[in-house]
Amino acid sequence: MKIKLNLSAAVEDIEEELAQAMQRAKVSQASQIEISYGTSKGQTKKRILNFLMKKERRALYDRLVKTRDGWGRIFVLFRWK
Repeated sequence: MKIKLNLSAAVEDIEEELAQAMQRAKVSQASQIEISYGTSKGQTKKRILNFLMKKERRALYDRLVKTRDGWGRIFVLFRWK
C-alpha cells in the first residue's frame, strides 16, 4: 500500500498532515508515503525533512528518497517486521 500526500497547498499545517500520514502508515502497514511539495521554495522541503528527522519519527521508517529535478517529492520507505 502506498500513501500519497500533497503539501503544495497546505503550507500552514505541514506537521499535522505529516503526523496523520505517519499514523495511517503505521496502522495500515503501508510500504511507503509519497510526499509531494511541488515547486515551492526550499523552506517547505526543510520543514518536511526536519519533521521526519526527529528521533521518534526516524525510528518508524527505513529510509528516505528525495527527488532532485522538477516536481519536488520525498518518498518515505518502511520495512515492517
